[in-house]
Amino acid sequence: MLAQSFETAIKAFGMHELEHPLFYHAKVAIRFEIGGEEPVYQKPGKANPAYISGALTRALSIYEALPEKPYLLRIDIYPYEQTAEALTEKICRCAGLPAPHETRTGVVEDEDEQLEQVSLYWDLSQIAFQPETLILEIIRGDIGGYKEFVSSVFLLAHGPVLYHLYDDRGLDVLGGTREIIFPLYTEFNDWILDYNLARIDAVFPEKPE
Repeated sequence: MLAQSFETAIKAFGMHELEHPLFYHAKVAIRFEIGGEEPVYQKPGKANPAYISGALTRALSIYEALPEKPYLLRIDIYPYEQTAEALTEKICRCAGLPAPHETRTGVVEDEDEQLEQVSLYWDLSQIAFQPETLILEIIRGDIGGYKEFVSSVFLLAHGPVLYHLYDDRGLDVLGGTREIIFPLYTEFNDWILDYNLARIDAVFPEKPE
């Protein structure tokens, strides 16, 4: 049932299936810059705590401002070096999650090869969800953390609205309508990625003051 709800929402965003980068395939989406101005590394190989803290603040601020809190979590894993069971166990341990409520297995194209993809689903109304823990793991994924969290985590709220923090640099928020995510566009306009600003401005009928 969770997987079906997710697939229904994806169609509401204008996609036949989940397609990366989500921002470029959705009808209504905002791409936020999360990393900020701090340097990523304090010294070679060591992540800068100030950078991580700033990224966490931005990502959490947008999460807390969603029109509704997410009710569904999906995390995709790719068990080509480890078993799906081992990957699932590590994902749950790092993010403070119980075992997933649903699991779906499929195949995705990656350039010229096919990869097994396992999608894990949680009903957030049934667990003590800690968004800060999960968001921090995503931010750390490419800078010394666990890479399985990068571009693999999707939080779905009614509306529908999809929150997709893909790594420490950026966050896509998709909306079933322009109106439902317009408050995010106005409140966090200064955090919108400059490269995509013209495209995003064209989606919304009104501009922030």
